Amino acid sequence: MHTVAAEDLAYNTLKEKIVRAQLKPGTRLVHRKLAKELGMSPIPVVLALRLLERDGLVVNMPGMGAYVRTWNREEIIDLYRIRASQEALAARLCAERASRVDLAAILDAKEAYEMTLAQEDFEDIVQADTEFHMSVVRGAHSAYLETMICNLSLINLSIHMVHYFLQKPKPTFSSKPIWIHTHIVNALKKKNADAAAEAAKEHIEAALKLNLELFDQVAQSS
Repeated sequence: MHTVAAEDLAYNTLKEKIVRAQLKPGTRLVHRKLAKELGMSPIPVVLALRLLERDGLVVNMPGMGAYVRTWNREEIIDLYRIRASQEALAARLCAERASRVDLAAILDAKEAYEMTLAQEDFEDIVQADTEFHMSVVRGAHSAYLETMICNLSLINLSIHMVHYFLQKPKPTFSSKPIWIHTHIVNALKKKNADAAAEAAKEHIEAALKLNLELFDQVAQSS
């Protein structure tokens, strides 16, 4: 029997497997096989695959079925450039519109991130980094922009996590300047929209550089 709970379970389970590279890029996703593994009927799995296709994590090839999406280098560059422009706009709007409550939430997210960074757990670091960025986006008070960044962030997160889990040995990220949010926060405190936008753009460009390093290292080892 199909239920919303089963669909959510299938979606969240498959998304995690894709992000953690347990289902590697290019893997064919046979819904009946996946349903058997998850202990449910095929219908919620089919619906979950449609949602993952909407998210950009799965591609459905006519006559061939569904596959975990494989991103090439040029596509990754395009995705991060788009996100850089969106995050720059979000930071600009945040500097102009954020309330004291918004700024407090951003500072809390920054502090939480820095505490996580000291523990050097990559998954926790990425989750805390994502929460910081979303706190800035929420401070922009633009529902449409928040939806777009949230969707694109999921794709970027998947690409980054997949390359991390595929790479051996695992790199250390705590010393990378990409993870520093100080310039963004300082600009937001001063309500300097131009500086906030530039800091956010530079931050995402640094993330792109790191992701391309991972991409190239994985490509060379495969």
